[in-house]
Amino acid sequence: MLPLSQSAGYAVLALSCLDDPGGQPVLVQDVAARTGAPGPYLAKIFSALAKAGLVVGKRGNQGGVILARPAKQISLSELAEVLDDAGWRSSCLLGLMECSDERDCPVHLFWKGERERIHGELTKVSLADVAKFERERQSANDLPPRQRLNP
Repeated sequence: MLPLSQSAGYAVLALSCLDDPGGQPVLVQDVAARTGAPGPYLAKIFSALAKAGLVVGKRGNQGGVILARPAKQISLSELAEVLDDAGWRSSCLLGLMECSDERDCPVHLFWKGERERIHGELTKVSLADVAKFERERQSANDLPPRQRLNP
């Protein structure tokens, strides 16, 4: 059971396609084609990310979207906070509305620990890490079948 939304997943993949500030802006439709995300949906995600100050949109002939900060300075937890808000970090595994430290469900302590571990991992991983992973994955897929690494 993953606590992050599909929007957050698309955002991670989409932002890993963008250059750091000073680089070349990329058109949203080009990002959609590279990631397989629906273009109109991705445009809404980029709008939310722009409002949060994570990306900058540039209009005109050389327009597109670019990161507002270097990829190594943007963590996956920051993306999750923007797109899914912090609510995922306090949700009950059983879906109960009144689950808290004061009124806990049977799996509250377990799920609280798991949420904290997930948040810690998301904080450690940056967009630069995702971009590197995606480049390596793409390079491995471009190799002839005999040269590919076994998963």
